[in-house]
Amino acid sequence: MNKFLFSVILLGGAAAQAKELKFPHVAVLRTHADYSFIQNNLSTDSFKFDAEARDGFQMDLRNCDLTGYDLAGNRQMQYASFNTLTKFPARLPPGFTPEKIMELGRNPGLGVRKLHKRGITGKGVGLGIIDQALLSTHAEYAARLKFYEEIHCLEDSASMHAQAVSSLAVGKTIGVAPGADLYVIGQTNGDRDEKGQFQFDLGYIARSIDRLVEVNKQLPEAAKIRVISISLAMVKKWKGYDLAAAAIKRAAENNIFVLTVGDEDFPMDGLGRAPLADPDKKESYTGGLMFCGNKQGSGPAEVQVPMDSRTLADPNGDNAYYFARVGGQSWTVPWMAGLYALACQVYPEVTPAIFWNAMLETADAVTFKKDGAAYTLQKVVNPEKLMARLRKLDNY
Repeated sequence: MNKFLFSVILLGGAAAQAKELKFPHVAVLRTHADYSFIQNNLSTDSFKFDAEARDGFQMDLRNCDLTGYDLAGNRQMQYASFNTLTKFPARLPPGFTPEKIMELGRNPGLGVRKLHKRGITGKGVGLGIIDQALLSTHAEYAARLKFYEEIHCLEDSASMHAQAVSSLAVGKTIGVAPGADLYVIGQTNGDRDEKGQFQFDLGYIARSIDRLVEVNKQLPEAAKIRVISISLAMVKKWKGYDLAAAAIKRAAENNIFVLTVGDEDFPMDGLGRAPLADPDKKESYTGGLMFCGNKQGSGPAEVQVPMDSRTLADPNGDNAYYFARVGGQSWTVPWMAGLYALACQVYPEVTPAIFWNAMLETADAVTFKKDGAAYTLQKVVNPEKLMARLRKLDNY
């Protein structure tokens, strides 16, 4: 290609990216997902749970009509995941009450709603999400959505994942920061090779971060994006790692904290909780049910946040919800991003280092029992104490 022509194309692309935006800006409207196929996959194994199987989609009953099944004696239903389209039989095991479980799962937990009642909601703070295809019309966050674009997004419809993380961060009934403004980029983290095998490419993450940094430059000072949540590990051996690392650094230079899974500088893990246990009581929590390294306790450097037994926005409809009994570290990142948005409201001069150190200093130790042994999680986040500490710094 002619070098001059190539330069013109590059400049034209940059100009398009720098084009002045009018907010809210929603560039793509995705269709609802359809999980009715799960019904066809039901078997006797669908009603059993193995905690050592490391399979977060065991007992996945979304969109299923279960009215023809006898579940009254199945106590493993306490491990079931379901959504608002699941139809249950009239007789269910003692203590398994789907409506109550779904309602308790909405609570971000650990006293976050007490902060909301005091006006600490993340108001005035921009929060970015880089994930999969988003159902932009979901009632849980549609009013907070200021920006949605896609970069290399290969999905056919809205994804389960993007809805979940967006609602955990800013959802009006679910989120840690329901007053924050939401900026989302949908993308696919790689491509399929000639054999059909998926290969990660973090270059798409890098492009997405840079796009949010550019969008941020068009926002007024009082409404800047302060944090980006990416529920993916930045694995060094993956293609594009250096590009993603450089983009994260550029975001930091623009006062944007990028949170990812497995960040060694900001280590976190996810807490377990029985479906009917009180989300606000620290004693309700244990090590995460699976996926995570804290089932036998954790040390003084790793922050623990709620993860299991959460209700999430569901892509099956604008008012659909999904109770995920088993969480993964993907749920911890938007929870923490929401908490950082609250911190930015309380103490606008906060930095990631100040935030993390204050969180460690105000965290609680929680001991739980498992198989007759006692284990301790040394740093379970205490949002109320954290915000009180940051408030003192703001008034110093």
